[in-house]
Amino acid sequence: MRKIIKIILVIAILLFLVSFFQKNRLPDKGEIAEQLYQEPIQTTIDISEFKANKGGIVYTIKPLYNYELYGLIISQHYSKGWFDYYHKEWDDFLNIKDLCVIWGDNIKSEIYKKMKFKSGSYTCYSEFRARTNSSDWSQFNHSCLSNNHLLSDNKKIDKIIMKAEKGDQVYFRGYLAEYSHGEYFSRGTSVSRTDVGRSCETIYITDFKIIKKGNVFWRYLYFLTKYLIIICLFVWLIIFLKNPPGKSFK
Repeated sequence: MRKIIKIILVIAILLFLVSFFQKNRLPDKGEIAEQLYQEPIQTTIDISEFKANKGGIVYTIKPLYNYELYGLIISQHYSKGWFDYYHKEWDDFLNIKDLCVIWGDNIKSEIYKKMKFKSGSYTCYSEFRARTNSSDWSQFNHSCLSNNHLLSDNKKIDKIIMKAEKGDQVYFRGYLAEYSHGEYFSRGTSVSRTDVGRSCETIYITDFKIIKKGNVFWRYLYFLTKYLIIICLFVWLIIFLKNPPGKSFK
């Protein structure tokens, strides 16, 4: 029995490690939906500021433009992450998640396949995986990447946003907006994709869809092997307690 559990455990650990590194793989160009080749749509708006309540805090939302975007998630940040000090300190519960996305030229050129991305509390970072030259950087279109601070006080929308992961293709719309609460907290938004290094859109979300999930097989395998490892360790512990070393066991 111990031998069987050991074999299963070793296989599960190996599959877990493989799936861990594959589950957030960015899709190839051929897997990208046609909508992601279009530019974000930003139009004028005439809506008065309104209130939103989240986490017991009342926020004032000031819409500036209508905004909608199709994009590929290349990195993300959870505002409730254990290392995120700022959102909790500032009672910023409305910004539930940040999604760094690309579209258009950056997908056409497939330059994103040579790059790696990561998100901080308010910033999306990009760099090439290996030493590169100016020709590689010239293929990367900074105006086809943005870091989106998503605001939501709708539980149904919240659930969909939280299900979105790196490698997913998504669509969202809402208002580019400024928001604030109390006397000292306020945040603005970029209103242009060309402000390189500062293209951080703050968006009050009214609709959010996951068009296509990425790496479904690897994510399922990761989930399955993670719990298989836990079960194997639990069974191993029971066997050890019932038959400690030195006792005969068949």
